[in-house]
Amino acid sequence: MLDLLKRSSTYLLISGSMALVFGIVAAFFPFATAATVVVLWGVYALVDGVAAATMAARPGPGQSRGYLILTAIVGIVAGLVAVISPVSVGAALAWVLGAWLIVRGVLEIASAFAQRLSGSRWLLLLGGLFWLAAGALIVSYPGVAVLSVALWLGVMAIVWGIALLVVGVAVRRAAADAAPIRGQIVPPRNLPPA
Repeated sequence: MLDLLKRSSTYLLISGSMALVFGIVAAFFPFATAATVVVLWGVYALVDGVAAATMAARPGPGQSRGYLILTAIVGIVAGLVAVISPVSVGAALAWVLGAWLIVRGVLEIASAFAQRLSGSRWLLLLGGLFWLAAGALIVSYPGVAVLSVALWLGVMAIVWGIALLVVGVAVRRAAADAAPIRGQIVPPRNLPPA
């Protein structure tokens, strides 16, 4: 049990340190972080497209060859564009996010008036207005939105890293407190009766 606690604390401390370093880099270099995330997404889309093309060559039972070919083409093209031009793809992804937020806001506002609610409708209406405002801001300023997302990713990683470090230190202390004292004879547990 003590060995597990020590290994767990080591894992928590290493993970927390890595999250903290990543968060600091992401927070201080949001443009590079955003471009890296877009390029990583592009590589994922490329791999997904190639996998779909491979599956289209020999579709399994119940798989549509046409759907797999379409998925392959879209994945490969989107991946290549993202890897070649991450800034424009980042802005395009911000536009998609902004449009989605606007649609969600409109639907939430409409549902505030369309449904019979037992509680007050003002919270649903207020939430819809916030979604609408966030979407409008992202569509209006997609570059700033991408950098803001990268910055928030860094801040969240810093907070998560600190939390993991605190928990890792606490687990390590608990393991040290539970360890037998050097030279102490610890009787074995769960011995069968003699």
